[in-house]
Amino acid sequence: MQKTPAKMTWTNAEATAAITRYEGMVRMMARRLRPLAAMGQALDEDDLCCEGRVAVLEALTTYEGFGIEERTWVRTRIRQRMIDAVRRLDLRSRDEMRLAVRHAAGELHDSRDSERGRAIAARRLVSFDSSPADSEPLAARLRDSKMPPADEEVGDRVQREKLLGALQALPPRQRTAIELGLFEGLALREIGERMGISESRVCQLQKRAVQHLQKAIAGVVIDPDLLDR
Repeated sequence: MQKTPAKMTWTNAEATAAITRYEGMVRMMARRLRPLAAMGQALDEDDLCCEGRVAVLEALTTYEGFGIEERTWVRTRIRQRMIDAVRRLDLRSRDEMRLAVRHAAGELHDSRDSERGRAIAARRLVSFDSSPADSEPLAARLRDSKMPPADEEVGDRVQREKLLGALQALPPRQRTAIELGLFEGLALREIGERMGISESRVCQLQKRAVQHLQKAIAGVVIDPDLLDR
C-alpha cells in the first residue's frame, strides 16, 4: 500500500478524505470497545468514533513507515486513543477494569472475586447533568428543598463574614448599640440604661452603625473619620 505523506497540517478536504478512508476501521474498533466504555457510562459509541477520527489524523501525521504498514499503524493509534479516552473518564485501575469485565461476562466463579467484581462494576463516573430521557437530571433529584443551593450557601457565608468584619471595624459605642439590639434583643431603653445614654442617642448610634455596615458589605470604602460621627 502506498504510504500517505506525513502532514503537519490538514485542509478540511484532506482531513475529510483521510477520515473517510478509515471510517470503517474506526467504527469497527468503537463497536469492539463499546462494552469497555459502557462499564463506566462516560462514553458511548459515538464518543469513541470521535476519538478514533482524531486518532486517524494523528496517526497519518506521525507515520514514518519503519517497516510497519500504514493501516497497522493507524489501527494501533485508533485503539490506543479510544482506550486512553475510556481510562481518563473511569475511576478504576486497569486490574479493576479487567475484573469488572470478567464479572460482566460471568467468568468469575470465586465468590470473593465475584463480589469484588460486582462492587467495582458499580463504581462509575456519573455526570450530575446526565439522566435517562424520562427523568430529570441527577443534580435536580439530589436537591434538598430544606437546604439552599451550594452557590447560595457560599454567597451567604461570604456575606456573613463581611458583616462580622464590618462589625469589628465599628467604633466601640456603635458596635455595642448594635450588638445589644441584634444579639441580645434588648429594647432601646434597656440598651440606654446599659450604656448610660438616652434612647434617642441609642437610636442614633444604631442608625449610623447600620449605614456603615451597609456600605462595608457593599464594598464601599468608609472614611475612618466619619465612623465616630
